[in-house]
Amino acid sequence: MPNPEQQRVEEEAALEIERCAFERRQAAVFYVQRQFLPYGNGQPTEESMRELEEADASLQIARSNVDRIIQQIRTGERR
Repeated sequence: MPNPEQQRVEEEAALEIERCAFERRQAAVFYVQRQFLPYGNGQPTEESMRELEEADASLQIARSNVDRIIQQIRTGERR
């Protein structure tokens, strides 16, 4: 089992990854929304939809990692 310092580093990294994934998804949503009226023609590009799907998947993975750490803290497996 990692020592408390290693755990802290892992926890901070997990939170930073989740924050970056959230910001990526937020940017992807805004990009898709800008393609609708009054700014666009109402048809999002394949590229923008692909980026949104990838950003969603990335955020889901990041959140599951944070959830795993939270569960370990709750069960006492992690200090």
